[in-house]
Amino acid sequence: MSAFDFLDAFYRAEHDQAGLLSDLSRVLASESADVRLIPFGCESESVDWFDHRVKGSRVTTMLKKQDRFHEFRLDYTFTQAGQKCSKSGRFFVLQHPEYPKVFVALTIEPSVFFDKALVPFLGGLYPKVLLTFITHKRLKRLVEEFKTAGGCKDLVITRASQRLRYQEGSHFKHAMPVVSWPQMSLDEAFDWVRQNNGWFQSLEFEVKDSDRVTATISVTRQGIVKANGLLHRAYNIFTLSACKTIHENITLFSHRARLAHPDLSTSPLVIEFDTDQFNEVEENKRLIQAMRKLRTASVSVLHGNPYLHLSLLDYFDGSAFDLWVLDNRRIILVPQLKASVAAIKRLVNHVFDDYAEGHLSSYQGVGQ
Repeated sequence: MSAFDFLDAFYRAEHDQAGLLSDLSRVLASESADVRLIPFGCESESVDWFDHRVKGSRVTTMLKKQDRFHEFRLDYTFTQAGQKCSKSGRFFVLQHPEYPKVFVALTIEPSVFFDKALVPFLGGLYPKVLLTFITHKRLKRLVEEFKTAGGCKDLVITRASQRLRYQEGSHFKHAMPVVSWPQMSLDEAFDWVRQNNGWFQSLEFEVKDSDRVTATISVTRQGIVKANGLLHRAYNIFTLSACKTIHENITLFSHRARLAHPDLSTSPLVIEFDTDQFNEVEENKRLIQAMRKLRTASVSVLHGNPYLHLSLLDYFDGSAFDLWVLDNRRIILVPQLKASVAAIKRLVNHVFDDYAEGHLSSYQGVGQ
């Protein structure tokens, strides 16, 4: 009997939006399998346009549509050991009930489908499809919430991929990835990464009931979740939180360009830090070094001391920004005539990834 015979039985059964998570949970309870969930934002309030979408060696076919529920088949080819392979798999898409431009893709297919087909397919739809990013502090809060919701005594981190930011005088030249299996407690792992000026790209942990492992969960900075149990809890805490972040970002980043306003006025954003990040003028240099690693845009330094003023031009779509540091705690991002949601997200992601994380909001001016 094939190791994946359960997939055929699963797909022959009828599924709908209300019961899909329960159906998937029953499979996890009886089979050795993983469910993967990818929250994403979309330019439109529908994914009907996924049907017959071709991206490289990948093409989708819509098999079912029912209200906010879609089922697709994804055919793909790849090379393995010098041989060309053709395969197909299925995935579902749920539309968020409150945020019409936010969706979740789910699949129970094996990892080869996820890695070689689904993730590259969705990535190839950028910028019409956008993933999110979860800040280091928020990721820790979500993992703690997951732990508390199930009454777990402890969660053990079994695998982590962390990125360490550039530090002056260190051997790190950029945010470099490190993969480890630290077997650390939650607090130990997050404290270590914070002390080393980094963040988790992905985090995998075991959930234990006494000495028995009840589930292994992984979550990435993009909100992608893999679970072999406790699916409802993982969905409610990690996936729905990522959906809310996507909605908030789409709302916050939209209509920021000067051309979006009749009087061509600016609509700046601000990244605010908890401490006096720019207390020393030397910190301006560190930010400049980090911004010059932004490969998707040109970066020009217009002024560097005592205040900082950078000009950025996005290579993908021509979006333009001014970046200012005028006080000790804030970076001000000023979109110019053109500023797409995707370009703003790229810029903010880069600041958070390669320089430091802060609190993002609309700029209200000094003292307001």
